[in-house]
Amino acid sequence: MKEAKVFRIDDAAATAALGEKYEKAFAFLRRADLKTLPVGRYELDGEDVYAIVSDNTLKAIGEVQRPEFHKRYADVQAPLTGEEVFGLPALPDDVAHGPFDDAKDIAFFDAACPLRTVRPGECIVFEPGVAHAPCLSEIPGTPLRKAIVKVRA
Repeated sequence: MKEAKVFRIDDAAATAALGEKYEKAFAFLRRADLKTLPVGRYELDGEDVYAIVSDNTLKAIGEVQRPEFHKRYADVQAPLTGEEVFGLPALPDDVAHGPFDDAKDIAFFDAACPLRTVRPGECIVFEPGVAHAPCLSEIPGTPLRKAIVKVRA
């Protein structure tokens, strides 16, 4: 998969098709207490699979966004308390081979982005090298709790 893909978290057959490296990620996202977990990092399989529960303030959708991409980890992002809009730009060659923060496994760039809305009960998967601009909304300033599971590629 070299593009973002949205899944229903409860669709076991679809998520199983991603492969066994994602099993712990989806087990975490299916936790009954997920919405009430404290903000923080959750170890699922050491540095190979871990989750982050965070509170965010959604940003305005604009003509240009600030997407990011990763090289070592896939992101499985799931909004928990409301809708989240993601920018989904193509990753330009000059960005893919440009400055990258290896320690944080991230690079940012500016781009116009097609948009995709993800709702509670859904998640969006970004394989390494797939750019994404998270935490967007038509109503900037909206608070959002979300879970992000990092899966080492």
